[in-house]
Parts: sequence; C-alpha cells; structure tokens
Amino acid sequence: MSNPRLPRPEELDDLDRLLAVCFGYEPDESTRREGRRSRPVSGEGRIIAVDGKPVSHIRIVYNHLSVQGAKIKTAGFGGVCTHPDYRGRGIATTLLNRCIGETAAAGARLLIISGERGLYRRAHAMSVGPVWKMDLRHGSEDGDPRLTARRAAAPDWPVLSSLHQAESVRFVRAAEFFSRAASTGHRHIWLIEHGARPVAYLCLSRIWGLPHGARVRVLGEYGGARSAIVAGLHAVFLASGLTEIKLEFPSHDRELAYLYGCRGVGMRAGTIRGHTMRLLDLPGLMRDLRPYLAARLPRQQLRQLSFDQRGETCVFSSASQQTHMDLSHAASFILGGPGAPKVRGGLGDVLSLIFPIPLPMPGLNYV
Repeated sequence: MSNPRLPRPEELDDLDRLLAVCFGYEPDESTRREGRRSRPVSGEGRIIAVDGKPVSHIRIVYNHLSVQGAKIKTAGFGGVCTHPDYRGRGIATTLLNRCIGETAAAGARLLIISGERGLYRRAHAMSVGPVWKMDLRHGSEDGDPRLTARRAAAPDWPVLSSLHQAESVRFVRAAEFFSRAASTGHRHIWLIEHGARPVAYLCLSRIWGLPHGARVRVLGEYGGARSAIVAGLHAVFLASGLTEIKLEFPSHDRELAYLYGCRGVGMRAGTIRGHTMRLLDLPGLMRDLRPYLAARLPRQQLRQLSFDQRGETCVFSSASQQTHMDLSHAASFILGGPGAPKVRGGLGDVLSLIFPIPLPMPGLNYV
C-alpha cells in the first residue's frame, strides 16, 4: 500500500473507475449523470494505491470566504471514497488525516467536507452553520406577475457575479468560476428578473438519493433582492416544472426570515445540509476575522481576547477568564452547531457577540 500522494497520469483511468464504483455511475456517463469531469483532475486528488491501482481518494479544492469584510482561506474535500474491497482497514482515515494536515499547512483556516459520515466526525468535522428550513410546494406560494424566471446562460455571468458580490457573506470567485460551476448536471442557476433587469438568482441542486427524474430540488445558494426571491419562486416553479423546493437559508439572513415569517410560513431550525466543517487553525482564523471582530467589539475588549490551539484543544481567553474545548466542540461553538458548549461569565458575554460567525451555503462551491 502506498503512502497518500497525488495520482499519476497513467492512474487516472483506474481512478475514474474507482469513483464510478463508489458513487454508482458508469465511467462514460460521469459527466452526463453526475456533473463530473470526464476524468479526475490529478492536481486536485490525493490517493492511496495498492499494487499500482488507486483504492482510496479525496479531492481537495481551495477557496476563500468573504465574511462581512474578512477574508478566510478554506479547503474543501469531496469525492471521498474507498473501494468496497478495501474498506474497514483504516485506509480512508489515513488518507483523511494526511489531507487535513496538508490543508492546514497550506494556510487554510476551515475545512468544508461534502458529507456527514462518522469518518468525518471522528476527525472533528461537525454539522454546523445555523439555517432555517421549509418545504415549499408548487401552488402554495403567492407570486408577483411582474417577475419572471429563466435558466442562466453564459452571457449572464457578469450580472450573476454582481448579484453574488453584493452578498456580505459569500465565497470569493473569479469570473470563470460561474461557467464551470454551472456546467454540472445536478445544479441549475435560475435568474429572477423584473422586466429585463435581473434582481435575484437561485442555485437549485438535485438531492442525492432521490430518483434521477424527481421534480424536487434544494436551495443551495441565492443572492439579490430577498423580496424578489420570495415573490419570484412562483415563476421558478412554472419555468422549471418542479413540484417542490426545499428552501434552506442561513439564520443570519434576518430579512429573508422576516419576509417568510410575515407570510406565516413554518420554519424549522437546522444546520447546513450534507456538509461537515472542521477547524484547521483557530488562531489564524481569528486573525483573519479581525475586521469582523473589530466591528462588533470595543477595542479594549478585543485587545484582551486571545485564541490558541494546542493539538486538538482550543483555548479561549480574556484578561481574567479562560476556557478549553476540544476541536469538535469548538467547531460547534464558533460555527454554530447543535450541542455547542456554553461559556459562562464575562468571557461568555463577549464571545456571544461574535459567535457563531455567519457562513454561506456551499451552493456552487460544492466539492
């Protein structure tokens, strides 16, 4: 068995077959059915090989988050798999731990993993990111006849980018990103327009596990005017032929929550669907979040705060108080997850003003 490494060019066909076996598609159908490239990208994958054939794989993609003026480097893991004949031997754990170390060394502060398996939780990746959830069926929503909806096309990327860039919590993207991300078969971008003017967009994703032809999608990302999103879903239903949209949006979006609350729509609390997140570098994360912190805390309070990470233990300190958490609890505390610990006293009062930090939906940055 090899050590974790990059795949070699001559191994890409075998790697494509590994992904096909693990994710249930034929190699020659990979692009059509799953929105994948026709073959893996060697620079993004890490593998463990046995007798020269890949048996375990993780794809690594680096991104940046913009959080209300602060810029944070993130790593994303996707395509995590091990051939059925080699499971139960700790191979995936070995590969995952090596990739975690690599991304931390590369300066990433947060790790976003596509999936919620025990493998990730044992590595301190948690279900986080508070969201509101609701299920909307065609015909249950009131529409605005002045709004129309259509699938986004290549000429729409500059407009789509301007709507996206206006979001205070978002992924940082280059112009080329949108055309690549929207080419996948399981995600559709819908533009909502008022006359000829785009006012909002939605990224609707297929839900894994449902039949391929199911007319149900989940909202994975959005941007633009919240009132147009609420009133424009009727047009999206009409144009898309969908019967149900599972609406999910971050709880820090108070405007969208207010608009749906005014309509009497029942909302339930949850966390970001289908993903887990792990802290990679707490002190580095808090340094990068300095603009975010400075807008929330008086200078004296901010100066007295310090953050440290000692192996798998995170330390939060003020001038007169200190508390310790393991990485799992710290992720839930900082990023907003169930079972997040309570911090008492003056330190807890200060930390409650800054945590949990707002997070975007993975949406088009789904790995």
